[in-house]
Amino acid sequence: MSEHIFANEYPFLSRLDDLVHAVFDPLHLQGVGYYWRPMLFSWLLHVALIKLIPQTTKHLLPSVYARMSKDDKRLWKTSLVGLVHTVYDSWFVIKHFHDVALNGDRMGGFNREFEFYLALAMGYYVWDLTVCILNFRSYGPMYLIHAALGVFGILVMTSRHLQFYAIPFLLPEVSSVLLNIRHLLKVSGLSNTLVYKINFLIFVVAFIAIRIGFEMYHSAILVYQVYQGNTGNAFYPFAVYFAALGVTLTTLNFIWLKQILVAASYTLGTPKKREVKNE
Repeated sequence: MSEHIFANEYPFLSRLDDLVHAVFDPLHLQGVGYYWRPMLFSWLLHVALIKLIPQTTKHLLPSVYARMSKDDKRLWKTSLVGLVHTVYDSWFVIKHFHDVALNGDRMGGFNREFEFYLALAMGYYVWDLTVCILNFRSYGPMYLIHAALGVFGILVMTSRHLQFYAIPFLLPEVSSVLLNIRHLLKVSGLSNTLVYKINFLIFVVAFIAIRIGFEMYHSAILVYQVYQGNTGNAFYPFAVYFAALGVTLTTLNFIWLKQILVAASYTLGTPKKREVKNE
């Protein structure tokens, strides 16, 4: 890997790099030592963004923001941050979808540009994990588990283990783009509009196709490869972890699918059906 920028100008950063490497390299997580700076920058960027959103919204959408409840304002903030993140994830995963190095070696193949993008994504996952911990009563255990798995998964992939699996595990963020848009429309008071219903319908289709179809398919292949002992250059415990990660994500996806289909029957149902459910 290339030398760290500013290492010569700021010797204390070089010493800090050495310290991080000394802690994480023995754990086969060398990527932390190389990418802790962009990871930290990304996290600070997300913290700054969440602080700026309320004032920006008050200025740009004063009437909409004034109507929001306290919970709506919190959902508005987290959904806007989530929207930025999911668009970013979707972009760089789709960009590298057919990458030769990643697809040619699913266990040990790597792409330097791709792993840098992954490092920048880490800031969101750390922020998201913090939100899930601080608001556990609202988010519950499933979102907390999902966030924690994401943090460790990024650490593994930026250390050049199983980078390919960022594609099937992060491509589902495409459906999350639509989910965040749904949240934003809902708290804006637009849940009865045609745009809201069309967005939700596309979200359901994308969720089933990508999360239940594409992601589960590649998770099954990974589980089989690990079972056969075909883990290549990947650190074996990480390969086992990713196999378990795939099973866990698939389980969560089916749990969420049940909730989504219930919401879809209400959102996309006829007015009479919605009236019956409200009685």
